Amino acid sequence: MTASSDARAADRGATASTNAWLAPIARAIPAIVVGVLITFTPDHSASLGLIALGAFGVASAIVLTITSTRLAGGEPLRALHRGLAVITAVVSAAAFALVGFLDGDLLAFLLLALGAYGVFAGAFEFVWGLRHRGRSPYSRDGITVGGATIILALILVAVGDSVSAVGFFGAYAVIVGVYLVIAGFSGKTADTPSGETAS
Repeated sequence: MTASSDARAADRGATASTNAWLAPIARAIPAIVVGVLITFTPDHSASLGLIALGAFGVASAIVLTITSTRLAGGEPLRALHRGLAVITAVVSAAAFALVGFLDGDLLAFLLLALGAYGVFAGAFEFVWGLRHRGRSPYSRDGITVGGATIILALILVAVGDSVSAVGFFGAYAVIVGVYLVIAGFSGKTADTPSGETAS
């Protein structure tokens, strides 16, 4: 009975590790959806930007939490997704609170919220990628996405209008989303045993 239970647990862990390539793809969905919606929405006000950031944060936090629980215990992506889930949840709550309780020109608050997301999420993922070089096939992707997120924060420093701020966020979301999809499928190829690819 114990041996059978251990075997089933090992099989579940192996399956979770093999399916790690699905995690970046799932994470890409909220980014692509929000980015496309921003692109085709004529209203690029600060209020819309905060709502879009809040929606992105909520959806991302949910997806990241689910994927982190589905990943194997020793999978490095698990720690990354857990950390990002906390950051996106906090940013989302702040964005919705700003829209709900403040009136008037919210540009400064939009820039602050987007900047905070860019700095904290970007730095967290960038450092994760550096620390897991040679230990995870997704470390380079972490460095790339983390760097792009930090660049978003740096670009926003020079932005003085909501149209540009929301537009940059939408472009960032689409680019990162597409990159994560590519990263996921690349990870699937890397995780496929050579015997399977030969067939």
